[in-house]
Amino acid sequence: MPVRKQNPNRWYLVMVFCVLLSFFAFIVGPRLGYDPTDAHTIAIMIGLWAPTLGILGVRAELMQKNKEE
Repeated sequence: MPVRKQNPNRWYLVMVFCVLLSFFAFIVGPRLGYDPTDAHTIAIMIGLWAPTLGILGVRAELMQKNKEE
């Protein structure tokens, strides 16, 4: 069983959570009373982390395959 940081599924889950949180901030933020410009900027910043987390998942998956070989 891989360590938490080396578990690719965990990174992919965090990536999906980031995308959903970004969508939530983009759509629901202005409806909750936040300035639309601020809500959209925050959503974009959160969304930009998703590819980074996905790459960490790919890296963890490749490390796991290399250890198995």
